[in-house]
Amino acid sequence: MPVSLSTALRVVGTSLFALAVLGGILAAYVTGYQFIHTEKHYLSFGLYGAILGLHLFIQSLFAFLEHRRMRGEGRPVRLGRSVALCIAAYQEDPDYLKKCLRSVKRIAFPDLKVVMVVDGNGPDDAYMLDIFHDVMGSEGSGSYVWRSNFHARGEGETDAGLREGLARVQALVRGTTYSCILQKWGGKREVMYTAFRALGDSVDYIQVDAWAGESGWGMRAASPLPTQPGRGAAGGAGAAPPAHGSARLRIRPRAPAASDLHRGRG
Repeated sequence: MPVSLSTALRVVGTSLFALAVLGGILAAYVTGYQFIHTEKHYLSFGLYGAILGLHLFIQSLFAFLEHRRMRGEGRPVRLGRSVALCIAAYQEDPDYLKKCLRSVKRIAFPDLKVVMVVDGNGPDDAYMLDIFHDVMGSEGSGSYVWRSNFHARGEGETDAGLREGLARVQALVRGTTYSCILQKWGGKREVMYTAFRALGDSVDYIQVDAWAGESGWGMRAASPLPTQPGRGAAGGAGAAPPAHGSARLRIRPRAPAASDLHRGRG
């Protein structure tokens, strides 16, 4: 692999600096030249000490510049790829759900879109929507209680109401940073299918955080993907957030078809 000019210059410069310091220290030690000293030479400061002091100063300066560069690299950057994180929820423990959402909100990935789909829209599921609002706030977030889902019509749902619900779900997911949908119970497959279908081609990659207990749920959830060339998804098993409350996001950039969806630790 060819070495860039800047790298070669840094290597040469560092080597010459090291040789210069070594030569200066040896010369100062041999000559024993002193700038100041006490009458009986109990204390003195000479060329040897001056070179060592200069060496320590330059090392400290380089370390400071390197740390500043590393801090700058940790800032969010625009990568030119959009990512969505999908969260499946079903009668979750309130404390666990709060920790999960707080961890997700602290993710510094640029332009990350978060879609939380609750498997159920009854009174017993409303507390998860309240938690979502408390943690995510009102800025850039929205929610919708859907009487149906993509494969089952809710009780008393008309054709016009179903079409309106489909449109509102898609508009909400695509138009907000944090979205929460409560829908008719249908199982884990249906929950993730809603997120995939609503996102469609609005993002490049989808990271799934779900409990994949049913065999083959991911294949059905990803079934909209073949109609969206260049789009991919990665599945993972749900896990409690780390003790320090941070969250890591890993992108798997190659999965343009449902056959590429795999389950692993997200």
